[in-house]
Amino acid sequence: MKLLFRALFLILLAVGGTMVWMLSHESDYIYFPDRELQQTPAAVGLGFRNVRFSTDDGVILHGWYMPHPHARFTLLHLHGNGGNISNRIAQYRRWHAMGLSVFAFDYRGYGLSEGTPSEEGLHKDALAAWTLLQQHSAPTHGIIIAGRSLGCAVAARLAAEVKPVGLALEAPFTNLPDMTAATYPWLPLRWFVHTRLDTEAALKVQHTPLLLISAADDEIIPDWMADHIFTAANQPKLHASLPGGHNDFDSVSERAYLKLWRQWLSELSVKPPAPAQWVMLERDQLN
Repeated sequence: MKLLFRALFLILLAVGGTMVWMLSHESDYIYFPDRELQQTPAAVGLGFRNVRFSTDDGVILHGWYMPHPHARFTLLHLHGNGGNISNRIAQYRRWHAMGLSVFAFDYRGYGLSEGTPSEEGLHKDALAAWTLLQQHSAPTHGIIIAGRSLGCAVAARLAAEVKPVGLALEAPFTNLPDMTAATYPWLPLRWFVHTRLDTEAALKVQHTPLLLISAADDEIIPDWMADHIFTAANQPKLHASLPGGHNDFDSVSERAYLKLWRQWLSELSVKPPAPAQWVMLERDQLN
């Protein structure tokens, strides 16, 4: 009996120690930034402009504006938790080919952006990017917010506070506590994590036209999460699950992916804006 109690004590001690370590290093298990840019949109023939802009707490961020001469909408992209914008050039090429202008930027701590990532920090970054687009590019009613993976939570929260013409979520998760439970089912971390990143809750309080694309073979996010998110979302909404994994469903199912996006874009109602122009201020230009 003493051996049993000793074994249980050691197990509890190990579990407790692991939890204390993980919770004290919570951000290290959520954000995986890469500071080095691997390529630019020029690698796939896209014209672009380097942009630097500031958040309301004074963090300088870096992004790329990729204009389309006949754009009906400008797409604001909020990427996932790893790498930086240079790892997502293929996504920008697909959207640009659909006739969209694209603005992609790195959150604080990623790529050439200053600072350290956090949930509130990423929200401030998204708000700053939205404000920049309002001031210097497409009209407010011509902006689509698009997020992928972790970026879905950032995108959904932003869309609940502003008025985009549409919201596109790709490979979303419900919220971080759910993801914590799915990733570490043997640890009760979900009850203690501070970061929420709650995509599902943000969708319940808005009626932004939604496009939700999940990966049928997602090896990271459980398939039930997309169903829960879609159920929570208000109309109008469109959902499809495409063959492929978390990071490659759009290339594995490229034809279906493009068709779905074009269908959704054709249904968005907006007055044709004037040709999108990016008025670059000297302080915004990256030298």
